[in-house]
Amino acid sequence: MKKRILLLSMPNYAYGFDRFGRFPTLGLISIAGNIDEDLIDDIAIVDLVTVRTDIKKYMLNLLHKFQPDIVGLSAMSFQYQTAVEIAKIIKSESKSILTIFGGYHITLAYDMTSESQDSNYIDFMIRGEGEGAFNELIRAIIEGKNFSKIENLSYKKEGVFIHNSHSPNLELNNIRLPKRDIRLTTKYYFFGKKADVIETSRGCTMACNFCCMPFMYGRTFRKYSIDRIIKDIKIAKENGAEALFIVDDNAFLDLKHIHNVCDAIIENNLNDIHYTIQASVRGIASDRKLAEKMAKAGFKLIFLGIENILPTNLDFLSKDKKNLADSEIAIKLIQDNGIITAGGFILGNPNDTEESLWDHFHFARKMKLDMPVFFAVAPYIKTEVREKLIQENLVTNINDYCFYDGLQVNVQTKSLSSENISYLLMQMNSK
Repeated sequence: MKKRILLLSMPNYAYGFDRFGRFPTLGLISIAGNIDEDLIDDIAIVDLVTVRTDIKKYMLNLLHKFQPDIVGLSAMSFQYQTAVEIAKIIKSESKSILTIFGGYHITLAYDMTSESQDSNYIDFMIRGEGEGAFNELIRAIIEGKNFSKIENLSYKKEGVFIHNSHSPNLELNNIRLPKRDIRLTTKYYFFGKKADVIETSRGCTMACNFCCMPFMYGRTFRKYSIDRIIKDIKIAKENGAEALFIVDDNAFLDLKHIHNVCDAIIENNLNDIHYTIQASVRGIASDRKLAEKMAKAGFKLIFLGIENILPTNLDFLSKDKKNLADSEIAIKLIQDNGIITAGGFILGNPNDTEESLWDHFHFARKMKLDMPVFFAVAPYIKTEVREKLIQENLVTNINDYCFYDGLQVNVQTKSLSSENISYLLMQMNSK
């Protein structure tokens, strides 16, 4: 019997970011696009980040109206507890509705989750890439098949979670296009333009100690074909997108790929869309023609992962050699081509002082960054940064992941308390 499937992203967002934009979730529309049609009675996606009313009331109305058989919930670490509370609402409405958890937090913490009280409200967990596993799971539920062979799946047997083996990374060009026309929420924007999200690649091979990406894909890098990327952009545009955020982990590992994407956008007259992307400073700095071509292709904002300006902190944050000169070159190249320049700094490292934090602020001002953002280093689960900070007794909040959004401070330095860091970052970001 076909199923009614509801997919939800969480309402939590980092404070202040919705002043500029509110984006839908890409993962859910990709999962929806890869469920076989013969399994679906009806399917819908709700990005709860767009909902500004009482979430419990909204969820009860949604459940009554849509009558789902299965609800998928995607959450990052700071959104996870909200997902559990929503699962409780679902189960209070009907215990027969199956709940499937996925996303970064579950991928990182499936073992801890399966042993917690939260597991009472979770029927299945999908770790890592979900397009294949979710489809296989729906088929197994409908056809009454055994769950034991579905890779990336955690399922219950006699009330205890069993964790199946991890699958190899998916071949990207076998992934069907996302379903963009099944969203029940539509209020997505970026600087006043209707916004959507796409990806042109997945993964990153860089060795950043603070990043949890390796737990999703390993240290790998895969690209979609240019034809597939252009087709996806056209579909997003047909669905009303005026601005697109390219959410790749690090597309600038392959500069030829970025050149090819830009060339194809221009050739297909898709450069009337406003594009935003996150970029490595090394990628931009190493090709002086790239920013110029990106401007022609319609890129209006580039978010640079500057991370830090101090060599000791860069060594702490990453095994990859980085230098300040690349950041300065990248910023100037972007600015010279009329593209809004955003830059992210990761502060609150073990040796940081009040003076070193303000050094980053003054660097951003000297370089005339349009949108500097000063983040606090976050001790994400299973990362090397977390282990190092715990060893030095510098993590002040080990277990409450609700505060792991990059802006709230969960660490101290050798000379600054969490409260000191929080106050300084608030001053810097507000200025």
